[in-house]
Amino acid sequence: MTTLTIPNSFSTGEVIEAAEMNANFTAVKTYAEALSDGSGFDAGAINTEDIADTSITTAKIATAAVTSAKIQTSVSLTTPILGVASATSLAVANNVVSHIDFNITSGAYQLALSDDGKVVVMNNGSATNLTVPADGTTDFTIGTQIIIWELGAGQTTIVAAVGVTINGTPGLKLRAQYSGAVLIKRAANTWFLLGDISS
Repeated sequence: MTTLTIPNSFSTGEVIEAAEMNANFTAVKTYAEALSDGSGFDAGAINTEDIADTSITTAKIATAAVTSAKIQTSVSLTTPILGVASATSLAVANNVVSHIDFNITSGAYQLALSDDGKVVVMNNGSATNLTVPADGTTDFTIGTQIIIWELGAGQTTIVAAVGVTINGTPGLKLRAQYSGAVLIKRAANTWFLLGDISS
């Protein structure tokens, strides 16, 4: 970090010359300005422990004050830093790489909140049901998308719990082994099913 050096010192009773006093003030001014614009700080001089939680707020950051050039390349983002986006849309110029999770099940299965955005794999040798629960039991967010994939030979039927409506045509069954479909929640207790389905 830049060191403050005062060029002139004075003793009691000594006559102070204006030029020397002005030089002292100039040194202080230069030091303060270097701290203000950041040039007076060495790389790494400010560490995480030097900045209190919530000390930097939105109101303290001017529009466009934080630019790409000021952010280190390959900054690691963790869940507390990158939370759920509040925007209604996301515009991306190039590819977005997304790796989906799988929930491999056996036997009859009822959807859980943790299935949101996943592929639920129905791995059964005989016919079985996948149940979509009512909001009173499991309240999925409107817009939830869940992919259903029939891995086993047993046919999967999508069943609506009491109070739930599932719209799909020509029916609510996955057509054959390896068929897949997506469930999308469009309103309270209302879903639609589209994909490789049959009656």
